[in-house]
Amino acid sequence: MTKNLLRRRAMTLLVLGTLSAALSLAVNPTASAAGYPNKPITLIIGFTAGGPTDAVGRYLARQLETELGQTVIVENRAGANGVVAVQAVRRAAPDGYTLMLGSSGTLSIEPVYKKQVDYDVMRDFQPVALVAGYPYLLVVPAASPYRDIPALIAGARAKPGALSFASAGSGAVNHLAGEWFRSATHIDITHVPYKGDSAAIADLVAGRVDMAFLSAIAAMPQVKAGKMRALGIATAQPSDIAPGIPTVAQAAGIPGFTAEPWNGILAPKGLDPAITQRLNAAVNKVMGTADARAALFQLGQYPMSGSPADFAAHIGKQTERWAQVIKEGKIAQAD
Repeated sequence: MTKNLLRRRAMTLLVLGTLSAALSLAVNPTASAAGYPNKPITLIIGFTAGGPTDAVGRYLARQLETELGQTVIVENRAGANGVVAVQAVRRAAPDGYTLMLGSSGTLSIEPVYKKQVDYDVMRDFQPVALVAGYPYLLVVPAASPYRDIPALIAGARAKPGALSFASAGSGAVNHLAGEWFRSATHIDITHVPYKGDSAAIADLVAGRVDMAFLSAIAAMPQVKAGKMRALGIATAQPSDIAPGIPTVAQAAGIPGFTAEPWNGILAPKGLDPAITQRLNAAVNKVMGTADARAALFQLGQYPMSGSPADFAAHIGKQTERWAQVIKEGKIAQAD
């Protein structure tokens, strides 16, 4: 046998072997993910340090380090209501080493509140796992004459346009929650947008605005200090996060009224299904512990769980819900 023939046969075997290996990975994706993770993972958060999304992200990162056996680096890329982080993760390699802790505002509100966005959640990302939710409280200043929601509604009806509600900015969850409350109760109240919740809280405490929907972790310290009064919680059922406070749905007579921002882990589209399942199982295990429940309770949050498909369905349902709120409330879309 000539050397050339031997060389050609060797090359043929090499090509066949390569094709066979590639086919094996395609048929059995677990094989390509068998060593995952073997280097640090970056978790990108689209908001500044110290907020509710950052707080739960850092808790999750610490716990995942133990569960996955690798360092999880938290990287804050704040800006444009989380869209800066969206763009960074969308461009990353779908290898499981760049993840995003996405928020309801970025994933379910921006796409329907803005006239145009340059990303598509289901096209550009792989939902991995739900992480946590945190309900809003309907609060008024401590000096407010309104001691319950029916009285607040009656007061607004008696003085159309005189009352105002604060939000963290146009398009924020608490903006749309306020608009939903306005349209569903048929009252005329004025939206006052702020650049974040901190400024809104200061003016609410001072009585310069009349009401707001605020996260429990932001509102409860003010309530306990006697600076605010909580009239309702925007959950489907009463919650231990705000004991003794009725739901807004019940007190205002608005069926289905909930305003509960949430967070979940996503990866760039194309992530290996086996890695997706590995990460989903790890997140669910972490968030299913008593320690997670206790830690999140202190943050005014509660753990969430489910499959990647459950998370995808949740994003879809939330997007439809906020689109309906925008339509029924005749809320102008932003450019």
